[in-house]
Amino acid sequence: MHSLYLADRPNFDVDDELSMIGEFGFLVASGNTNASTTTAKINTSQELSSWSYQIIGSALYKQSQQEVNGEKRNLASAQRLFISGQLDHKLTEPNDRLFIYGEYENNRFSGFRYQAALAAGWTSRLWHDKQSEFKYSVGPGYAISEVEEDNSDEDAKGLIVRAAMEYKQKFADHATFRQFISTEADQEFYKTKSETSLSTKLTGALAMKLSFVMNHDTSVGPDIEELDTEAAVTLVYQFF
Repeated sequence: MHSLYLADRPNFDVDDELSMIGEFGFLVASGNTNASTTTAKINTSQELSSWSYQIIGSALYKQSQQEVNGEKRNLASAQRLFISGQLDHKLTEPNDRLFIYGEYENNRFSGFRYQAALAAGWTSRLWHDKQSEFKYSVGPGYAISEVEEDNSDEDAKGLIVRAAMEYKQKFADHATFRQFISTEADQEFYKTKSETSLSTKLTGALAMKLSFVMNHDTSVGPDIEELDTEAAVTLVYQFF
């Protein structure tokens, strides 16, 4: 898979600057396995004097050859759209903040028409400088999971607790490690997302990135895997 997108910004102590990260990937396999996968992602964030925000959107589409009534056809085997946004209001101490967060996910093969959540609470940057940054957020919220029409399960709605953390570490001038994890839970289920990545500068604005993503959702149906994983080696281009 080849991707060309904006790199994570290496300077963590610069405020009032807009950061935008875009990603596109495309993979085609033929021979014993005929399949194609397309991914796209955009991540926009900014630190202002009294506010900060982050907006993330991602999409994945996979098509593979399947046998239907004795005939081979190219059919969709994965299709997912995810959008999230978080707005922080800085308090007297700028690293201490109040946040509101919302997300929407449409995963065609998860058994749900859509899943959405809204949460608010406390967030803080424990530290941030040119080399590293660590921040977390936690608060109550409300989640909705609406099942497909042909699914016998009932829609799930109720209060949740959402927690998230992000850690970045810059090594020398050429490599940046990032770990992000979030979880949403109530008394019956939990939904956890984790992304681990390491980007290494090759030359100029060009870099290579290795990433591993895990999505674990215990609310899916009995015939659907609870854990999805994605591993990728991508090319990164930093526009600004």
